[in-house]
Amino acid sequence: MFYEEGGSEHTDETIDLTIKAAKELGIKKALVASTSGASGVKMAEKAEGSSLEVIVVGHQFGFRTPGKSLFREENAKRLADLGAKVCLGSDVLTNSIRQRERLGHSPISVITQTLIMAKIKVNVEVVVKAADAGLVMPGERVISVAGSHEGLDTSIVLEARDSASILDIRTREIIAMPLSRKKADEDYMRKRKAVSRAS
Repeated sequence: MFYEEGGSEHTDETIDLTIKAAKELGIKKALVASTSGASGVKMAEKAEGSSLEVIVVGHQFGFRTPGKSLFREENAKRLADLGAKVCLGSDVLTNSIRQRERLGHSPISVITQTLIMAKIKVNVEVVVKAADAGLVMPGERVISVAGSHEGLDTSIVLEARDSASILDIRTREIIAMPLSRKKADEDYMRKRKAVSRAS
């Protein structure tokens, strides 16, 4: 499924397509990028009763505020009730971009920028984080689900690798993806500017 524009309005369809593809392809794990955990809860609720294991991957502690997590406690509790796992490990790729101003370009920041251009940076990052945490095994086929700043609109099959072997990660199939994220990017930047003006 290719969406003309990315956005949270595609969340339910992307989840449904992911669960269907997992069944057809015999894939046992879906990794869901979720800042607050809300998208992860939606995925885990829809996958309840199936053989699909849901792993919800959020930002590391300190992503915006030192020592604090953006993952909501009520979502973590709900995910535990649903039997889903939560991973809040280091943001391997995101950190390379955040440090670029201080340290300049690095090989990993070039990789990150390339993945951003291909619209799969977050999908790759959540798989690498889960592999580093031992929640998926290198070489295992998994489905990685992410979105355009909010919700879910991108679902791809990846052959997992950990951060030490990130160059060996392989995209195997596209389940859903937006052709453009222009509107979602503009909306996100507008919201960020409004928040910074208010503070």
